[in-house]
Amino acid sequence: MSKELQHSVAVMGLPLANLTAEEAVDQIEGLILSGGTHQVATANLDFWLNSLNDVHLHRILAGCSLVLPDGMPLVWISRLLGTPLKERVSGADLVPRLAQLSAKKGYRIYLLGGRDGVGERAATSLREMYPDVNIVGHYAPPLVDLEHMDHFDTLERIRAAKPDILMVAFGNPKQEKWIRMHSRSLGVPVSIGIGGSMDMLVGDVQRAPVWMQRIGLEWLGRAMQEPGRLGPRYTRNFTGLASKLPLALLAAILQRPHRGNSTTNRESDEGLMHLHLQGNLEAETAAALDRTVAHCIGEGQLLVVHMSDLKYATAEGVGALLDARRRLLATGLSLTIASVPKRIKLLFSAWCLGPLFDEIKMQRDELAFRRARRSASFSTLVGKETGLSAENEL
Repeated sequence: MSKELQHSVAVMGLPLANLTAEEAVDQIEGLILSGGTHQVATANLDFWLNSLNDVHLHRILAGCSLVLPDGMPLVWISRLLGTPLKERVSGADLVPRLAQLSAKKGYRIYLLGGRDGVGERAATSLREMYPDVNIVGHYAPPLVDLEHMDHFDTLERIRAAKPDILMVAFGNPKQEKWIRMHSRSLGVPVSIGIGGSMDMLVGDVQRAPVWMQRIGLEWLGRAMQEPGRLGPRYTRNFTGLASKLPLALLAAILQRPHRGNSTTNRESDEGLMHLHLQGNLEAETAAALDRTVAHCIGEGQLLVVHMSDLKYATAEGVGALLDARRRLLATGLSLTIASVPKRIKLLFSAWCLGPLFDEIKMQRDELAFRRARRSASFSTLVGKETGLSAENEL
């Protein structure tokens, strides 16, 4: 079992894990054993488009410990961007795999959501598949929005069951927002949004034939089953992708002539760590970024990443940057990017990353204020020693 998470790949603003289904299960077990609480998302094209229209959802997804590519279009896009994901990892495949892990290791699973009776039937199906699976409860709250849910009752049921893995089938974005809202108070090691996976497990929704799954056309099989519900959704998703993808590819192409050698250097400054990236932001840069983040967490320092000399960035490199951002935010710290060249700004905008870094504008203002205050204090001191005024010194 791997002890550390591999770096994400940035695909249209989503930090997607570059894992096989087997590796994903391995990583989820690692999260269980690592302590704390973790959120796992299985993201598809609909998640992506929803996140572009909902900054809160976008930041939730970017803050997840693991975001799995549950959508073949996202895998195709990763190939076009030059960093191919290993495979699609769907929620429908992940649920039985985690049940198998539970049967082997005894991890406690709770099924939350779905329509009345689906959770119970899903538990029965999983027990038939893996007799030793440790399912400790299931509950389907009334189908209402987050504001009108009886959160207390649901939380009390889950706390009493003490699961290691909480599978939440509310659909996106409700399930992702519910998990983020309650993960710390629940204390469940791993909470996963699984959408309609239980409906597929019990046969209420039929999966596309295996051959369609293998060539990435399961979405088409689903649309053929439910054209009235899924037809408009898929049309909206592909229309949204068609409007964003050309610029994303163009921004990546415009960088290629500037690729060179990568170097990094860092300096500390009163509660701040400055990391200067020169040349490329890519997989090779990730090690220096990791070490810097570990240092910041250990010393309680905010991180400022300077990009004035950055010439080229890959989806892997940006994925490592998003991972660094997530790790720092999880410990109450922050990551600020500074002096971003126009070509890299274009890339960040085209790759739908802007909202993830806009959230630290207030932090930038605070840093500027602190610098100004330190400069003013220094100038005042110099003025006292030399007779110069602060205005003249500045």
